[in-house]
Order: sequence, then C-alpha cells, then structure tokens
Amino acid sequence: MNRPILRNPPSNSKGISLIEILLGLAVLVIMLSFAVPSATGAVIKAELSVAVENVQYSMHVARQTARINEKSIAMTLISDKDTIPSQSITFAATEPKNNGLVQIQDFNIPPEIMLISDQDSYIFDERGLVKNPGAILLVSREDESITSTININ
Repeated sequence: MNRPILRNPPSNSKGISLIEILLGLAVLVIMLSFAVPSATGAVIKAELSVAVENVQYSMHVARQTARINEKSIAMTLISDKDTIPSQSITFAATEPKNNGLVQIQDFNIPPEIMLISDQDSYIFDERGLVKNPGAILLVSREDESITSTININ
C-alpha cells in the first residue's frame, strides 16, 4: 500500500496563523478603545485636583499673612472673558500700610478650568477669619461633569 506522507500534518503544525494574529489585534484595539477615554478623564481630574490644591494653599497663605501682619487681606477673583479665558486670584492688603502690597503670589487658573464663585472677593480679617463666607466652584471646561467645590469659611 502506498500512502502519501504528509510533511506537516495538521495535528502537528506549530505557530500562529494570520487569522489568529488579526483576531488578537482586533481584540486589543477594542480593549484600548475603552481605556483611552478613561485615561483622558483621569488627566482632567488630576489637573482639577492640582488647581484645587493651589487655591486652598493660596487661601491658607492669605489667612496666615493676615494673622502674622495683623491686617486684613483681600483675595480677589479676576475673570477676563476675552477671546482666551483668563482667570486669576490676586491678594492685597485692605489697609493702606505698605501701599496695600502683600507677599502672596497671585495664582492663575489654568485655561482648561473655569472658576465660578458667588462673590468677587473674600476678605480675611486680622485674625485670619473670612468676613463673608462663600464657595468657589472649579469646573473642567473639557468635561463639565468634573467639578470641585472649595468652601471659604
């Protein structure tokens, strides 16, 4: 009997076929398409978190400066709504001593974050207490569902 000899019988084949490679790539692309939006959201949340920490630190420094110098400090929220939105927080002494200058660095809000407040300025008295408590809301311009509230009291 003459039987043909197969050089590579199907049961003994080794390696990956082209179809298996393409199927694996398709699954990988689908998984990455779910991961990319969540990574973008994580970046937005991180940027907002940094802005919140900077605003809180600036308020802390304003309170400490008011206590140490025993004079009121005004924290003013400035919003320039021209073509490029620019928002910042500035600090100044409310008393004419030293021309109202204080050694607190102004803070510029990143352009991708919107600052909303119920007041234009907050005054920390000589004890570091706020005269008119309120709140500042920071909102991401890229995803308005990502927000953070800072209570000023």
